[in-house]
Amino acid sequence: MGSKLTVILPALLLALPLFLLGGCGCGFDCNSTSDSDDTALLTLGLSDSLPEDLQQVSLEVESISFKRTGEDDVIVETFTINGKDVPTFSIDLLKYPGTEQLLVIEDKEMEPGSYNEVSIQVNVESLGDSYVQEKASGVLKQLTVAGGKLTLPGLVLAPGNQEFTVEFGLAQALQLQASEETYLLTTNGIRMENNLTDATLSGLVDSTLFDTVEPCRAKTEPEAGNRVYLYKGIDIAKENLADVFTTGSTVPAPEKAIAPFAVATVLQNSPSVDWEYDFGYLPAGDYTLAFSCDSEDDDPVQYNDIPMPLPETQLYRITLTQSQKAVCNLTADATCK
Repeated sequence: MGSKLTVILPALLLALPLFLLGGCGCGFDCNSTSDSDDTALLTLGLSDSLPEDLQQVSLEVESISFKRTGEDDVIVETFTINGKDVPTFSIDLLKYPGTEQLLVIEDKEMEPGSYNEVSIQVNVESLGDSYVQEKASGVLKQLTVAGGKLTLPGLVLAPGNQEFTVEFGLAQALQLQASEETYLLTTNGIRMENNLTDATLSGLVDSTLFDTVEPCRAKTEPEAGNRVYLYKGIDIAKENLADVFTTGSTVPAPEKAIAPFAVATVLQNSPSVDWEYDFGYLPAGDYTLAFSCDSEDDDPVQYNDIPMPLPETQLYRITLTQSQKAVCNLTADATCK
């Protein structure tokens, strides 16, 4: 029997979700419930964390392909945006933070089973197609994707409703190139998450943490450079917690250094003026959370030796259960109130 596919795109987390990944916040949700006729209904979404110094991160998507071994690819070239069918669509990932999403594929029939790869074809031919707008200058810069395609791990469609979120961690995925004229979007920090079982983690952040210790006390803008880093595992030694880096770093990281699984920027909630962070789509499990007030220069590739956590007390051990909406408020006494 067939299955139906719904694709939702959420926005970036800054640390940014984008479309269908195998993850995407720029994230995808995947919920599965039983259905008597063996039809699978897939919902895909994008989610992300925002880069603090950017105004827009805009992608023009031409197609999304689902690959199966020994079977023809399922290629989606018509999208449903705000109830209308369109051949392509553009999305500003920064407009979909946390758990917010943009629906792009709805009730597409697909065969249940394993899809080993998901590919998002992005139009990067010219500046007007896919671009990044920097906040301070307002300048538009070309956004590039290697080969014009984001290739993500696949997913398994069971009969019934399927909701996946592709979560984009822009703090990990988006790189300003050496020429400083273009940005490269990679699949680092992009993951596909199952919305049926995923947890969320959010909380308020005490603003006194922004500039009470060195070197943060010297910041001219205390509200800048504040991030929350999330690591997989609950027994990680503090000295092994590292900033964002990849194997491409030209600065050697310590042998036991662990890069974060996800990163969230601390942002001000405009109605309440509270400072808060938000991880929209996380698999259940054990985590270590660390706050840093000195993350402004954290490069997505290079190891920067940023002290973690900062202040030193801002370390939290957290266990997330399936579908839990967890709250951990970061306070001066580090009690996760």
